[in-house]
Amino acid sequence: MMMMIDRRRAADARSLLDCAAIAAPAAPPVVLGGKGEERPDAEVLMPWLGFGTYRLGQRKARSTTFEALKTGYRHIDTAFVYGGQTTEIEVGKAIEDALQHGILQNREELFVTTKQWREYHGYEKSLACLDKSLERLGLEYVDCWMMHWPGPCWHAKPRQEKGMKRDRAVADDNENDPWAHAKEGMGEGEIAALRAETWRAMEDAYRLGKARCIAVSNFTTRHLQTLKQTATLWPPAVNQVECHPYYPQNELLEYCHQEGIVVQAYSALGGQDGTKAKWKALGGKLLEADPVTAAAKRLSTAKKRVTPAQVLLRWALQRNCMVVPKTSSPQRMRENADIFDFSLTEEEMQEISILAPSVESEGRLCWRTEPLRMLDFA
Repeated sequence: MMMMIDRRRAADARSLLDCAAIAAPAAPPVVLGGKGEERPDAEVLMPWLGFGTYRLGQRKARSTTFEALKTGYRHIDTAFVYGGQTTEIEVGKAIEDALQHGILQNREELFVTTKQWREYHGYEKSLACLDKSLERLGLEYVDCWMMHWPGPCWHAKPRQEKGMKRDRAVADDNENDPWAHAKEGMGEGEIAALRAETWRAMEDAYRLGKARCIAVSNFTTRHLQTLKQTATLWPPAVNQVECHPYYPQNELLEYCHQEGIVVQAYSALGGQDGTKAKWKALGGKLLEADPVTAAAKRLSTAKKRVTPAQVLLRWALQRNCMVVPKTSSPQRMRENADIFDFSLTEEEMQEISILAPSVESEGRLCWRTEPLRMLDFA
């Protein structure tokens, strides 16, 4: 049986089984999975390096996740909404495949994260969302349940009704105000209270043993501070955010570390939503940036070639961030997992860090079509 190992700092991790120790925010729940088993301890071990399933698609999610498990990954990151709400089903099938083939000896060898979707903000809806996720995954509990997005769900933009004139002034205001298209109860003055109700549902899911830890994603410092005012369980185990040298999120990392929140970086290699114009404005793709390629060249030897992608993942680890890269290539899976036997120098860390634009928000690459992508709301 593969045993997970407690490593308090990401930089100290030496394998896919090395983990952050997530302290319980309160006394552990009495039951796990609703069957009355006692929780063995108050800490949850969460691997520093996981496997992401975003954009794998229905046809690839099962086989690719199974390949990741064969490679040795024991932390799988998915979400309710991924793959048009099909990815959780395929991930569940891959887990079952791995159990049947002896790749996993038991469920407890695996750490599974999924995420509540913003369409289900609110207490009852969030609990229903989790139950649906568990059904799709074929699991009695998840190891980590995240609030995926702090903002609202949208109506489609209103269309002009046939034979009627549209009030141009109102139309212009609506075009400039994305909140005009937020679904009922999710307006600018309502979303923080609704988010608090979602968190209350997550707290109860934790108490019931349906989630071994609860977390957030895409939260700013402001969102965390607001949530803390009403939370009865604090802190969230993790805040999963876009984080890479172009968008390092320095202030958010500092706040999370002070609060005891582990930061998990998605798009650690630079994101998939960058346009050619955006990459040009930033100076080129991160994988081609001079300090990244220079570090890869220095670290490469006759026995091992270090890639720019490995350098970027290592940069994140040495900032004490978890990472969840995704790929459908078995070779890249192995490369992404092979980042534990080398280190970047302080000078290399600094050279990569100064790639960030002087205005940090200009380095934001993800959620390109989201009206509130900069998350500048309470």
